[in-house]
Amino acid sequence: MTVLNVYMKDAVLVAQFNREKPVNPLNRELQTAIVETCQFAESEPAVKAIVLTGGVRRSFCVGDDFREARARTQADVEELVDRVTWLCVAILSVTKPVVAGIDGYAIGGGLQIALCCDLRVGTKNTKVLGWELKHGIGYPVGAYMLEKSLGRAAMSDIIFGCEVVPADWAARYRLFHELANPSDVVEKAVSRAAVLATYPEVSYRRTKAAVNRSFVSGLKELMPIAKKIHVDCFLSGAADAHLAKVLRDGGRTSGKKHWNDHV
Repeated sequence: MTVLNVYMKDAVLVAQFNREKPVNPLNRELQTAIVETCQFAESEPAVKAIVLTGGVRRSFCVGDDFREARARTQADVEELVDRVTWLCVAILSVTKPVVAGIDGYAIGGGLQIALCCDLRVGTKNTKVLGWELKHGIGYPVGAYMLEKSLGRAAMSDIIFGCEVVPADWAARYRLFHELANPSDVVEKAVSRAAVLATYPEVSYRRTKAAVNRSFVSGLKELMPIAKKIHVDCFLSGAADAHLAKVLRDGGRTSGKKHWNDHV
């Protein structure tokens, strides 16, 4: 079973996350496949735009696959920060249009992937969640990306609120640029991408590269700080109980049914 289904819709390359669990936890294989697909799309003349999606009636991505990503050493923590950051850099380095089609959950690394896209299409059922801080997990990269994309006040609502973001709030703050029916989210994202693909390439790609330059340089500058934050959180043991609970029972005691499919 491939972790990433890639196909063309006219000039738009659609990359659908395809983990066996419909919530699409992010593992090394999926990360590598996304990076390689972005690199291919950037260099392939036939590809004019990209759509990243979890698919129809599947979650976009609930973040790291805990069974694979749970840190046991300081080196594990630092390697995880490296992998997620370089995934974001790979997406941001694509100068062609990139649109996200988001249904279900977008959490942690999944939210960061969405923020790397030029436009985001969500649904009324989409649940964006940044709950890391209340569980003892640092989220400096996500906080940076949210502030860069939506502004400080909106970032604060998500990062410090630690609750599911209402769809109408997400649309008002441009976390979503469009709300679609769940059955149409991929089609709507492809339609948005197809429109952007009709723009003259030089103007679009040069402007996007210029805009994303500061985004990428900020991520690279943040990496050592993010590693220190995550290592300190790891050494404090603050997240141990939460991660153990997720791994033990799928988070059933937390009332988050989606974690049954995460592990």
